[in-house]
Amino acid sequence: MERLAIFAALKWECRPILRHLRRVTRTRLADFAAWHSVTSTCEIWLIKTGIGERRAAAAATAARAAGRFDLFLSTGCAGALAPTLLPGDLTIATKVVCDSSSDYFETDVAFRKRAERAAQRAALRTTVGALVCSPRALTTAAAKRTAATQSGAIAVEMEGAGIAAAAAEAGARFASIRAIFDTAATELDESGDFIDPQTGTLKLLSLVRHVVAQPSALAHLLALQPMMRAAQDGLDKFFGALLRADA
Repeated sequence: MERLAIFAALKWECRPILRHLRRVTRTRLADFAAWHSVTSTCEIWLIKTGIGERRAAAAATAARAAGRFDLFLSTGCAGALAPTLLPGDLTIATKVVCDSSSDYFETDVAFRKRAERAAQRAALRTTVGALVCSPRALTTAAAKRTAATQSGAIAVEMEGAGIAAAAAEAGARFASIRAIFDTAATELDESGDFIDPQTGTLKLLSLVRHVVAQPSALAHLLALQPMMRAAQDGLDKFFGALLRADA
């Protein structure tokens, strides 16, 4: 039986996966929320890492305490670097490039093919290419253009390199499947501090203070909701197709 560890940073990124798991048991791996499920062909652990490479690496290391895994899968949302990518599009990584160094991690070819077949069954717009793992959110179109030029990546995320490194240490294969949240042209508001990076939950008081100080921020935040729903929908369709094949 295949043992698969799936890592996503935030609860809203975990929900599309949880929808398609059966006989789920909620548990914890060290400091990280986790869900365990068994199908006829696969044992699945879903682990919520929190935001950032360091937290993701710690979560992946904690997963090793649950036994040997065949594959570590990094998933969730990503920011587009390629101008053709739209919210909800799926990216299947050929490799994850470290923004802070020249290191990179190749993904498992067999799982990539499996993911492409699932994406095709789900009728998703899908792009295969390199992703870059950044220590910070890229909030401007200019920053995204620079990252694309320097890395050759089609999209950016913040956890994959930590998960890939832990996979290599554990002797597990590695894959990365991400749904696009924001386009290459999207300008994001980086002045607020109202998302807990560990849990991904909204810090309501911080959000209220931010909106009071910058009333225009509310319209910007509301405009992000359709993007989040599109990314969730892309993940939902993909994992529905992928996990139905394993049911």
